[in-house]
Amino acid sequence: MSTFLSPAFLQQCFAMHRLDLAVRQLKGSGIIVACRQCKIRHTVRLGRWSEEGGGALGDAAPLFVEPLLRCATAHLPAIGVHSVDVVRDVLDLSCAQCRETYSFRLIECVTRSV
Repeated sequence: MSTFLSPAFLQQCFAMHRLDLAVRQLKGSGIIVACRQCKIRHTVRLGRWSEEGGGALGDAAPLFVEPLLRCATAHLPAIGVHSVDVVRDVLDLSCAQCRETYSFRLIECVTRSV
């Protein structure tokens, strides 16, 4: 099993086959994303992101907002990676069922081949 410590692998996977990326779990301060096409798993540590200020926010509020947690509980397969930008360190999640998008700061990404 190979391990890579770079979000570039997630961005490349997203660019090649974004429809095959599935969010498997929201946990603590991150998510687990699996790619059905290339059989790899990305464990991503996230932070909160402010679109208005264009940067990171403090740690006072919970990372995952209540609507996203409800989506994860009710229909996790509908949550997917909407965009990845390693230059700006931004990852967007979206729920296909609710049509909502949530932006996060990309802190760390560990990619493992299965």
